[in-house]
Amino acid sequence: MTRTDAIAKIIATLPQLSDERVQTLAEIAEGWTEDAAHPPEGSSTRAAIANGIDQGRRGEFATDAEVAESYKRFRE
Repeated sequence: MTRTDAIAKIIATLPQLSDERVQTLAEIAEGWTEDAAHPPEGSSTRAAIANGIDQGRRGEFATDAEVAESYKRFRE
């Protein structure tokens, strides 16, 4: 479903909804747009994420042994 299709589907259902449900949908949409404008992570976290993505693009992945070692702490 495209963005346009999704919006059209929402608009088509609005007349069938109670005022309370329409208000709830509006509050959800407002919350999502506020969240998008203000990501919860800070600049250091975003830099760490970008670094991890760069490492993946370079093929720098943990070995199976490294992964097994890191999971040990959860099993003990």
